[in-house]
Amino acid sequence: MESFVPALAAPSRSDALKLSHGRRYRTGAHRRWRRRGRRAQVAPVATILGLLLVVTYIATFLSTTLPEEMSVNDLNHDLLVENQVGQMSVVTTQMILTDSLYGQESFPISLGSAGAPPFAGPDAAAVVPLNNYTGGTYGVYVNYSITSAHGTVPVSAVSVPGAGFVVGLRNTYASASEVAFDDGAVIFAQPAGVPTIADPPPITLTSTGALSIVLPTFVNRIGTESGTSTALFTERLQNVQSVALPTAGYSITSGSSVLITIFSPYAAAWLNYYTGQPTFSGATIACTPAPTGPHSACSPSYLYVPGGQIGKVTISVPVTSLTLTQGFFGITLG
Repeated sequence: MESFVPALAAPSRSDALKLSHGRRYRTGAHRRWRRRGRRAQVAPVATILGLLLVVTYIATFLSTTLPEEMSVNDLNHDLLVENQVGQMSVVTTQMILTDSLYGQESFPISLGSAGAPPFAGPDAAAVVPLNNYTGGTYGVYVNYSITSAHGTVPVSAVSVPGAGFVVGLRNTYASASEVAFDDGAVIFAQPAGVPTIADPPPITLTSTGALSIVLPTFVNRIGTESGTSTALFTERLQNVQSVALPTAGYSITSGSSVLITIFSPYAAAWLNYYTGQPTFSGATIACTPAPTGPHSACSPSYLYVPGGQIGKVTISVPVTSLTLTQGFFGITLG
């Protein structure tokens, strides 16, 4: 018996078109899905690379750029404070020499360095009294003898405690520093470095032997101010005492010398400065305690230690004439 298999009818033209469109639709949709998949993978990779770039930039900035920028800011702050204290020193000397009685001057002291927000704020500083007291003595002494019709008279002029102050610069990215006003001199010092006189003291000697000494004296001790703001140092000249020799009936005792004694934590700076002055080549200059190594306050290569030894520098000067002027100031710090 013959089996009957019905013949499949050939697809109509419309059915063929529908089948062809369906294949093309499925193929296009698959390609679009693959393109969307690639784009979905690219977006996270780009985000990760962007984050890595930002993190790398911040790490480089914090490890290299920021320390360099802040160290420059700290050094500029050192120079700024040095200039401010130097200006104060010059004006103080001029007020004494011009006898500007009851004259008052104010000087800013910038306590804060420039910062680099938001990563680094300003470094702070503090103004404190100068410690120049040791063994019951302090400051600067000037001793000499005068001759008159009444015979030879020894004379001593003494400065009082508080004839100076120290600005301690708490640098974070550069070495910590100190700028000191020390009996008319401006001194720059760093731990483990040799302190130096940045602005010379008003103690001068001419080649003919004329000695001039100007002693600023504070009648009260300075207070303490710290932080990153600006402190204001104010001084008012209350009295001036002056001696000029020779004068009518008085002269320096023949063959004698004027002895200048300086007590200071920066004794090495004073010692190096005056031993390097050609006009003081005939003077006898000494310092105690005697140098016993780099950590002795009197060593020319003294490695400064904040709060360390106080040295005693003596300068014995043969002179032909003497001008000694001492100014007494009332001071405030705010």
